[in-house]
Amino acid sequence: GEELFNGRIRGKYEDLSRQLSRLPECKIKVAYEAGPCGFWLYDRLIEAGIETIVVPPSLIPLETGNKVKTDKRDSRKLAKLLSKGMLKKVYVLSEAEREKRELVRTRRQLVEHKSDVARQIKSKLLFHGIEVPIADKQHWGKKFMEWLRAIELKQKVMKTALNKLIELYEYLREAIKELTKEMLELSREAEYKEKVALLKTVPGIGTLTAMEIILELSEIERFKTSEELSSYLGLTPSEYSSGGHIRQGRITRCGNKRIRSALVESSWILISRDRVMRQKYEFIKYRRGAKYN
Repeated sequence: GEELFNGRIRGKYEDLSRQLSRLPECKIKVAYEAGPCGFWLYDRLIEAGIETIVVPPSLIPLETGNKVKTDKRDSRKLAKLLSKGMLKKVYVLSEAEREKRELVRTRRQLVEHKSDVARQIKSKLLFHGIEVPIADKQHWGKKFMEWLRAIELKQKVMKTALNKLIELYEYLREAIKELTKEMLELSREAEYKEKVALLKTVPGIGTLTAMEIILELSEIERFKTSEELSSYLGLTPSEYSSGGHIRQGRITRCGNKRIRSALVESSWILISRDRVMRQKYEFIKYRRGAKYN
């Protein structure tokens, strides 16, 4: 319960290490929030023999009625909760696993970026009243890209703006192809080959999705039950129950959104190809009050 130090430390490991060295012969525990800085600090502290946990911000206990949030207050709160053993921790992958996972995450980022650019191109065509003469199913194919490049616009600057978006779209498409090739080569390695083959037996899951699931989850054995895995993926329903009233809402969406997105994409493929699952989907859709044309 005794506070020895409270102050600002620069974001350099050397400064933190210097501060910790002032506590000789003490058993030190460190906690910090998961965020954009990743796990390099975790690696350095563990290497130095210091017990460290990375805390998911969404699972830090909240103080009802406290409307003031500052870094100083947050750090003191983390220290107190850590001393009482009340903090949850995220599972930290090894450095090698994190490096391979970056391949999957970068590809998904580029895919999302490519979709954004496609929407920007469509928006520009709509804004200038340019009608697309090709069927939707042919969009973004070779013929469609040739048609885009051949569009005549009154102003040269407008044509330049459109061409830059087209060039960006084609660049992203080629970059995604290269990363896809890398992922397919990685999937054939002995470490992943059997796991990928097993996941591909699930209808709707292909090689790329299988690799994304494997690299994001890493050691799936750490989940003792399917309920634990569902909770980690944010697929369990939210609940607001009191007394004899049980109210369940939408899924919590707390956890790994990348795997959740991959599973949703696979589900769409599944219901488009499996008649029984399509019927099940239509039943759920009807029960949830969806409107039909």
